[in-house]
Amino acid sequence: MPLKYIYIDSNPLDKLRFCETLKKFNGFKLMAEFSNALDALEFLNYNEIDFAIISSDLPVYDGFKFSDQLKQKIEIVILTKNPQDAIKAFDEGFVDCLQKPVSYERFKKTADRLIKRIISVNLNEKQDCFIHFKCNLKFEKELVNNIKWIEAMGDYIKIVTQDNNYIVLSSMKAFISRLPENQFMRIHKSYIINIKKVINHNNNNIFMDGKLLPLSRNQKLTFRENFTKYQ
Repeated sequence: MPLKYIYIDSNPLDKLRFCETLKKFNGFKLMAEFSNALDALEFLNYNEIDFAIISSDLPVYDGFKFSDQLKQKIEIVILTKNPQDAIKAFDEGFVDCLQKPVSYERFKKTADRLIKRIISVNLNEKQDCFIHFKCNLKFEKELVNNIKWIEAMGDYIKIVTQDNNYIVLSSMKAFISRLPENQFMRIHKSYIINIKKVINHNNNNIFMDGKLLPLSRNQKLTFRENFTKYQ
């Protein structure tokens, strides 16, 4: 399966030239092109990708500020005309920092790095079942099985785990789509639970570790079916 990415560059000529290079890499699938970070962020609210190629000199949010706004963990390749950006890109943990214009030979090295890093991350996540999210401008990694429940807080959610609570900018719908189906379910408009962490329940409530959560009437049957599977 090809790795999915977006490309963000406000310079039409640079974008045209580099797109011709990108077309030569069959292992990558371009999902969308953007001339600014705001439109790209809106796209990422509804779509998942593996990496982004971003110019450092974008309007409103530059390439570095764009990465700070991300809700999902993706790999970043930064394009720049300023050699000093390479140091900052390294500090940010980006896959690469490429000097414009980018040749085919130079991007081939970047492509190899992308493939190795993304495959490695995917294998580790599959083995240990981790989920990545951003909290307080830092990327966090948490074992899925450590999550007890998720609570809606307006534009944010609160992720309650065995050891920590995280406040994350995300919708409930977007976050549950990243969790194992059946193990996690939305029992109420304000709550998603890990069924493995349920202690007990009655007709109207679910007893979690230290918390009594409401069970919506239209979710009772689905909850009982899923709860039985994990007992």
